[in-house]
Order: sequence, then structure tokens, then C-alpha cells
Amino acid sequence: MQPHNNANNAMNRFDIKYTLLFLILLTGGTLLSQEDVRLRITDYGSSVIRLAVPNFYPRYDNYGASWDSTIVGLSAVLRDDLSFSPFLDVVDSVFYPQKGLKNPKDVEPFAWANIGVQTIIFGCFDTDGKKVGINLTVWSVTGSSKIYKHNYESDAVQARRLVHRMADDIHKILTGEEGVAQTQIAFISTRHGGNKELYVCDYDGFVPRRITNARSIVLSPDWSPSGDRLTYTSYKNGNPDLYMYDIYKEQETVLAKHPEHNLTASWSPDGKYVVYSRVADSNSELFLLDVRTKEESRLTYTPYSIETSPCFSPTGREIVFTSDRSGSPQLYIMDAMGSNVRRLTFEGSYNDGADWSPRGNKICYTSRTKYGFDIAVIDIAAGNPVYLTDVGNNENPYWSPDGYHIVFTSNRSGSYQIYTMNWDGSDVRRITDSGSNTSPAWSPRYRWSFE
Repeated sequence: MQPHNNANNAMNRFDIKYTLLFLILLTGGTLLSQEDVRLRITDYGSSVIRLAVPNFYPRYDNYGASWDSTIVGLSAVLRDDLSFSPFLDVVDSVFYPQKGLKNPKDVEPFAWANIGVQTIIFGCFDTDGKKVGINLTVWSVTGSSKIYKHNYESDAVQARRLVHRMADDIHKILTGEEGVAQTQIAFISTRHGGNKELYVCDYDGFVPRRITNARSIVLSPDWSPSGDRLTYTSYKNGNPDLYMYDIYKEQETVLAKHPEHNLTASWSPDGKYVVYSRVADSNSELFLLDVRTKEESRLTYTPYSIETSPCFSPTGREIVFTSDRSGSPQLYIMDAMGSNVRRLTFEGSYNDGADWSPRGNKICYTSRTKYGFDIAVIDIAAGNPVYLTDVGNNENPYWSPDGYHIVFTSNRSGSYQIYTMNWDGSDVRRITDSGSNTSPAWSPRYRWSFE
């Protein structure tokens, strides 16, 4: 079976590009200065920064074997975090021209430049058994100088999350863009007891924790813009009602419990409203709900079609949603108060589950093709869809907060699991493996506190 598209074609169709602003080779073989490794995401060109991330080295040699394995594991976490970025290329250690480096002053710049490495990340690990510390140095090979140095410290149980913080800081230093290593993903899983419950994990699938214990069916999670609350639909009381969960207070409240369904809520960018689908006049319509007062405004009046799966634009001025008013489910866009409705998708017999890119120019969604269900991305201005998947059934796409990644559900491995990929369909990574896992939602950015 020939794929109906591929990653290379998809990449050529995207206009999100990036460039190195300062990486300018000087004549006569002169090395680059430390500022020259910084890149900025723009719309004008493309390049990546090549990094080496050796294993952290212990400050002292008497920590013991268990800490040795911890050091190796944390080093691998940093490599994975940095390689997740489409703008950073982490070189495999088998290609290192120097092994066991600890002191940046020992770096032989021409040897590393021969394999294209521009930056080396050094980490000195220390612990007292309860806390861990990592003294980080970001070293410019081309400039033979320090770009960044900082000491990170946390309780030992938070060490993995501490490395995520380091990765985001490195990403910001080198690219000018915020990273996503400290983000989380909410999803629905059957891993305990077979019921569909709400879970949250780190962006890479680690540290999963259960949020609900409804012992029933939970559906369609969505994060508040502040990242402290989640909305979802639960059948815990028999009817599919809309709930909100406060992550920090660990409190659940009911937002809407109208007869029949209360589904697919999406937060407004200011965090004051959610738009969701419920039955009115014997038909599924869209409503705007004030989260604080619970007051509602009806947005659609379509007695002969079903309206569902709404999602706000990043500006809050528009909403994309699914309607079968044309005969089959297609995507439409309307103004936030329900006016100026226009059809977005015309290709595919079934298009649903749209999520608006935080960059505002694209929408990802689930589309049924002759190969099954696949993830598509459509440029709002051009109107041309690009299909990013072609293996198994792929559904429930959701953008990362930087707009450069998509999390989605796929049964390509047999059962439904959660995967991430770059915006062009490349670098697909599976992040779940227990039970059936669906309906992922990517959180806003966090900056974890370790005080």
C-alpha cells in the first residue's frame, strides 16, 4: 500500500521554518564567538544546532553503584529532552572524538568541529543522599568559551523534573524559544480496572498519575490556559456531565449537567469561558459557558445538523468546530459569538476533532481517508490539508504549546496508545504502553519550582 503522503512532502508544504541568525563562518578558519550558536525561529530559512551531551560526571567517586546508574539515567533524560526539539541535533556518543570529558578547557575544538558539533553540554553531579545538584555548563566549541553556567538543585525524587528544567533553559539559551520539557499531557486510560479514567503524565510519558476515580467513563480532557485546571466529561452519575478539576487543590466541580450530553469543552485563551456541545431543542448545539458564573450563551441554531468538538483560536476571536450540515462531518470556523460561519475542510468524508495551533495559522484534525483515520493539518489561509500519518488508525490530535509538535492516539501497535510527532510528521515517539490510552491534551508551559 502506498502512503498518501509522507514526511518529506509534508515538510515541504509547511512554512514554519527556522534559521541561525549569528552562525557566520569567519574567513581564514577563525572560530566563531560564543554568541554565534544562538538560533531564532523565523520564517526565512532553516538550520539546526548540533550538540554533544556526555554523561554527567560525579563530583566525588564515593556515591555508590546506585547513584552511578542514576547519573547515567539523568544524562539520558537530558539527551532525550534536547533531541525532542526539531531545532537541536544531539550527536550519538559513539561519534565523540574525545571520551570522558569533564573539563570544558580540555575540549579540542577542531576535533569536535569535524563532526559538526557546535555546543557541548557538561553536567557535574553531586548529592548528599536526599538532594541532588547538577552544575551545568553550556560550552561553545566554535568560540572555545562558556555560554551559560548554572547550578541546579532539588530533592532526589524530583531529579528527573529538574533535568526537564535544565533542558528548557538550554533550549531557550540556544534557540531563543521556550522548550516544552516541563509540560504535561492529560489523557484517558483503561490501565486500572478497565474503566476510562483521566490521567496526567510528563510530556515524555513518565510519571503517570490518575486524576479521576469515577469507575465509569471519562472523556475529552482539556487544559485551562494557566495549566492548573482540566475540564472533561464524566458518566460517574449516569449522565455525561461536564466537570472541572483543580490540579493544585485536587478538587472536582460540576460545570454543566444538562439532560443528555455535555461534551468536548474547550477553554478560551483568557481562561474565563469554555465552549462545549450539549443538546438543545432535541439537537446537539454549541454553547459558551462562563466558568465562574455558570451563565451560558447559545452559539449555534441548526435543527437539522449536529455541532460538536469546538476549539478556540489563540486570539479567542474565532472557534473551529465540527458540523454535518453539508451531509458529512466537516470543519467550520465561526466568530466567537456564533456569527460568520464558513466551511474549512472539503477533502475527506469525515473530519472531526480539530485543534488550533498556538501559532494561529494551522489546524490539526482527524480525517477519514481510504486508508482509515489519519492526522491532517490544514493551513487556514491556503486551505490545503497535509496528511501526517499513514499507519493504523490515528485520532485525537492536539498541539504542543510551542506549535512544533502534535500528540495523538494511534492503534498502529495493536492497541490504542499515545504518540508524539513533529509538526511535519517526523520523529514519532510512543509515550504510553499500559492499557488503552486515548484523547491526549497537551498542557501549557510550566516552570517547575524546586524550593
